Amino acid sequence: MEILKERYSITELSKILQLTDHALRFYEKECELIIPKDERGRRYYTTDLANIMYKIKVMRSEGLEIKAIRKILHENCVFSQTAVIAESTDTAIVPAATNDYEAMQVIFSKLGKELTKEISYELDNTREHLIGEISKTKLELGACVENSVRKLENKMDKHYDQIDKALSKWREKNSKNLVKKLFPKIFKMK
Repeated sequence: MEILKERYSITELSKILQLTDHALRFYEKECELIIPKDERGRRYYTTDLANIMYKIKVMRSEGLEIKAIRKILHENCVFSQTAVIAESTDTAIVPAATNDYEAMQVIFSKLGKELTKEISYELDNTREHLIGEISKTKLELGACVENSVRKLENKMDKHYDQIDKALSKWREKNSKNLVKKLFPKIFKMK
């Protein structure tokens, strides 16, 4: 274990957290963190700031968006003291007291509530989108069925017309023969 320092340069912290200098500056800017500068104008990170950067890294690795992280940080603007312990390439956070554990529980509880709200919101949006798509598909399918029914009705009308014509011809042809068959004596007289 390394002896913890009171100040870390951006290069030292980036090595400990296994992040680039650019990533640290990006998190500073996006999370609106105020990082002090030494007399030469270079950034330095206190133990508390180093822990905040570590928390940001952990939340990012868990898939949280910067916007959500910023909100969490601003809701919990007072961070309790924690210690950063580094072993070779491993970085860990160790709570300094039980209050830190409780504070982390509160943070994760709020995070859980936020995630639940966000998931609920996304599910509602997805449900509304699906309802819209289903309605649209239902209308398209209805129009398709209606079109098919019209085509079938037209085919059946043509078919019935052909049957009617064929029956009319058959009746005409056979009506003379039928009368002759029914009244053979009348026709023979002539």
